Amino acid sequence: MIQYWIFSTPLGEAGVVAGEKGICRLVLPGWNRERMISYISDQHPGAEPGSRPAPAMVKDAADFVSGSLMGTPPGSGAELDLSAQTAFQKKVLKIIATIKPGETRSYLWVAEQCGDAKAVRAVAQALAHNPLPLFIPCHRVISRDGSLRGFSAPGGINMKRYLLNLERSGKKRQGRA
Repeated sequence: MIQYWIFSTPLGEAGVVAGEKGICRLVLPGWNRERMISYISDQHPGAEPGSRPAPAMVKDAADFVSGSLMGTPPGSGAELDLSAQTAFQKKVLKIIATIKPGETRSYLWVAEQCGDAKAVRAVAQALAHNPLPLFIPCHRVISRDGSLRGFSAPGGINMKRYLLNLERSGKKRQGRA
C-alpha cells in the first residue's frame, strides 16, 4: 500500500510518499496542500494519507528534508525505493548521488559518466523525473556554462538556487571552501 504524509519544514509543507520498499517520492515545499495532494495522487494513483504516528522511516525522511532545507541535514538512512525508475534513470540517479554538497557537475559530465556524452538530453529528462530530490541531489547538476537550467520541483530555478547557495554557505562555514 502506498501512503503519503505532509509535514512542515522551514520553507513550508513538503510531502513524502512511501510504500513497503521505502520512500518513493519527495515533494519539496512550494505548493499548497491541495496541489501537493493532487500531484501525489496523479503520480501514485490510490495513495492514501499515511498512518499516525508516521513510521520511523517517514520521520527520518522528514527530519532529513527539514534539516537539508536549513543547511544542517542529518545523515539520511532512509530506505529509498527507485523500483519505478528505468535502468537508465537509476544509473543517472546513482551518479548524481555521488556529487558532494556545495559542488556542482554539468549535464554533460553526468552523460559522460553514463558512457555516452551525447546523452545530455536523456540525462536532463532522467533528472526531471527524479522522484527523490534532496535524497538524490539533482539540484547539483547545472549547465556546462555554469547557468542553472531546469528544476522540476516546486519553486523551480529559485529552489535550485536556494539549495545550492545554502550548501555553499554551509561548506564555507565548515572551513572547506
